[in-house]
Amino acid sequence: MTDFVKTQALGNDFILVKKAAVPVSRFSKFTQAICHRNFGVGADGVIFWVQKGDTFGLRIFNRDGGEAECSGNGLGCAAAYLMESGRWRQSQIQLRTISGVYVLQRKGDQYEADMGMPKFKPEEIPFIPEQPMDRVIDHPFKVDGEELRISLCATGNPHCSLFVHEIEDHVVERLGPLLENNPAFPNRTNVEFIKVLNDKEIRVAFWERGVGVSFASGTGSCGASVAAILNARTGRHVTVHAVAGKLTVEWPENGRLKLTSTASVVAEGRYHET
Repeated sequence: MTDFVKTQALGNDFILVKKAAVPVSRFSKFTQAICHRNFGVGADGVIFWVQKGDTFGLRIFNRDGGEAECSGNGLGCAAAYLMESGRWRQSQIQLRTISGVYVLQRKGDQYEADMGMPKFKPEEIPFIPEQPMDRVIDHPFKVDGEELRISLCATGNPHCSLFVHEIEDHVVERLGPLLENNPAFPNRTNVEFIKVLNDKEIRVAFWERGVGVSFASGTGSCGASVAAILNARTGRHVTVHAVAGKLTVEWPENGRLKLTSTASVVAEGRYHET
């Protein structure tokens, strides 16, 4: 039996498990089993955590068993649990993922995360362009016979954003997996479908790599906001409307991304793996 904690951030849910509770070689299979919404606990992913001095190390796995470099909402969920459980008693916490160390600040029921500088070079995302380029912004890209305009960046993990007049489920469910698994993205990609509401607000539907449709995404909100800013659709302070609520993203000129969202603990229990 494995002790677990279930958390959520705007419906983007994660199961937290102590790293020592599961052999590293079984992280992927364990994640697939416990995340199943009919035969397991159900979640978008699992976060295996361990404390190392004043920093908590995280390994983040998506529902399909693939490892993610980072997760903005996952960071908030981990911070919420570690602080609410008393494992960390300060209002600021450091969390290390594959893509680096992130500092989160608790402010009431919200968590403000320093998400660092977005990356744009194709090799940093990674993305394989048809011809050399420094950035992939409003770039024509053909998928399933349809020419899309995509904007790419890495905000801890890869993101592909495109603008739509209306968010339609059938479009998200058709184009999401085609973009996620396109050979031009060697590590696959997350996809954001953006409807601009005004120069300060966007509505976003998220197709999450290794998960599918997701209620929300922290790094995806960052990626969508960066795309909106660079395409001159919004200012640098963006409110992102997701299915179950809203997040805010700030990106000062030549500055670092700041993500603010809520996160909470849902339940604790013991998982009986069959």
